[in-house]
Amino acid sequence: MKNVFRKAVFLLLLLSGCGDGAYTNKAISGWAIGNYPDNTAVILHTGDGGLTWEVQGNRSLWKEHYGADISAVDERNAWAALGPTASEGGMILHTSDGGSTWDVQALPLVIHEGVKGIKGVSRDEAWAVGLSGPVMHTADGGETWETVPTPGITFRQVNRIDVLGSDIWIADYGSGENGMIHSPDRGLTWRQEHLPGVAAGHGPMTASIVNTQVAWTSVNMQGELYRTLDGGLTWKIDAPGLSGPNDIDDVCAVGANEAWAVQNTSGGGYVMRVKIVGNDVIKSDWYFPNYVYEGISAFDEYCAWIGGYRGMSAPVELPKGSILYTNDGGETWTPQRLPVNDVDIWKVSFVGARR
Repeated sequence: MKNVFRKAVFLLLLLSGCGDGAYTNKAISGWAIGNYPDNTAVILHTGDGGLTWEVQGNRSLWKEHYGADISAVDERNAWAALGPTASEGGMILHTSDGGSTWDVQALPLVIHEGVKGIKGVSRDEAWAVGLSGPVMHTADGGETWETVPTPGITFRQVNRIDVLGSDIWIADYGSGENGMIHSPDRGLTWRQEHLPGVAAGHGPMTASIVNTQVAWTSVNMQGELYRTLDGGLTWKIDAPGLSGPNDIDDVCAVGANEAWAVQNTSGGGYVMRVKIVGNDVIKSDWYFPNYVYEGISAFDEYCAWIGGYRGMSAPVELPKGSILYTNDGGETWTPQRLPVNDVDIWKVSFVGARR
């Protein structure tokens, strides 16, 4: 089945034009999550790589639950993580029909501080984590979710989760220098991994897995990227001094030595593509003065989508949300037309991409 999936993704990329300079985008499905002005999550979907987008779901089912994360699995299956309201805990939403319907799934307990992160593994399996825990898992498409024990781990302020194979990495900003929380065995055991050079009050913001040995992360207010090459036993600042002291809010690694990242500033946002060659760090970056970009989904070093929201100093007549696309490694960025003008965009996830 894994080989069949890989062949399907390869054919999808050929059709999309990713990496060959052709902006065709045929048959690429993706989702974005953001928020209406009343703090209710909005889910957007594209079936053509972002040439067209549509709003999905009945938002009355999750009124005032804000959108925290989204994870695309295939053309029919995706999961979304939502925050709490004053009277209800966080939610998990799931679609198994391409987004025609989004169902609120029953959780094993009330997640008072909201579901912060989610990662779909297959049409049946997904992992999720609350802002302060717990870790949750489903193996039946969300019909049942179970709480996963994490003995010895206290989650304080989770920001991101990623899952690949047997590895689960969770970036727990609130746990500071020991905030990379890792299970190498599908949740059977857990450990906290140390990040050197983390200042007091800071902690990891992102988690992006390449394989069982390699993963990337970033630390809030530190413009650099960390990497592990030995399955989390050691972490190093392998891409130092990339930018100023602002949060790198999302990282999408596209290989052991290459990753995309988005960083917010007070007025706008940076996008970076970083490649490590020996002891050298090659960086390409782009600044967008009107939008703060918080989410990134990338296939490879050529094709990526970023999602964000209008900055505080931007003209108010601009749409509140923005999704941009590149298929030439960031040399050009194409704004994608959204069906709504009054929503912030928070995260994006495309089928077959690494995020």
